[in-house]
Amino acid sequence: MCGSDGVVLSWSLLIRRAQRARRQAEIPLIVLCRFPGPALYLKPGGFDFYYYLKEASYSATVGGEPFAQCLAALDEIGPDVQRKYNILAVKALGKWIDKAKPTEFFAPPVGSVVTPGNYVRVKLEPDFGAVVNGNRRLVQVWYSKSTSLTKNAVTLGTYFIKKHLCVGEFTDSQPGILDLGKKELVTVEGSELVMDLMVSSEFAWIDNFFKTHEAATKAA
Repeated sequence: MCGSDGVVLSWSLLIRRAQRARRQAEIPLIVLCRFPGPALYLKPGGFDFYYYLKEASYSATVGGEPFAQCLAALDEIGPDVQRKYNILAVKALGKWIDKAKPTEFFAPPVGSVVTPGNYVRVKLEPDFGAVVNGNRRLVQVWYSKSTSLTKNAVTLGTYFIKKHLCVGEFTDSQPGILDLGKKELVTVEGSELVMDLMVSSEFAWIDNFFKTHEAATKAA
């Protein structure tokens, strides 16, 4: 996802390519989601513009830290633009909490999905778990001042989280993408069969892309 205020990945869903030196090059989930905009994670390790938002989200919910304290910690962010938009996002989170009134917070499960050829790893890392209106939710926060959260993005995000994380002791949980711009917890689900087929096709394409690139590099 991108915006004039900076490029940001909406979820903690990253495409990670395994390299021979075991370094990781991360890029947004642009191949799977077909989103417009430049890639953010173009170097090993990458850069997450809203890293501080994610840290504050966990601290203020699961961590039980005072919200004012979590917000004050953001004043230490160096770049002015990054500090400005992370603070706006965390304030929006606070307003959503006041509005939705979750009755409980809990640590969410984390995991990953790897393509069959092991060329790409998709990280699944919800920001916090919450009980909202009696329902257990695995919540991924999303924020941008210039890009709207699309239905396709939500459908793909909730698909991965539900299929791979809403299992075991979290079977009774449901995924949700928290759109901090609208202060809404969005839960859109597509047909599991259709999503399985689509993701399988995309994963095959990705593996073939990197396999072809690897072969061409070796031949050069």
